[in-house]
Amino acid sequence: MALSRYVLTADVTVGAGAATATTYGGATTPATGWSELWPVLFRKNQVIFADSAAGSTGPQLLYQAIGAGNLRAYVQGSDDVGHQGITN
Repeated sequence: MALSRYVLTADVTVGAGAATATTYGGATTPATGWSELWPVLFRKNQVIFADSAAGSTGPQLLYQAIGAGNLRAYVQGSDDVGHQGITN
């Protein structure tokens, strides 16, 4: 698959360390992943980008951490709300 937009169907908290695919931080204090140090709360109806294919990239780990049962496909024209700053 490829990177796609999804809408959360429920509030989901991804625990610290649940998805660790990318690196950030300084040379002396490197850390990995977007949820390595703290839990992340995703809210119902929030739009995210993720990848439903199995693998170990950031978008794939995000999809796995949230779970397919908590996501639905983004519907163009119905889910557009203008908060993303992608048009104007």
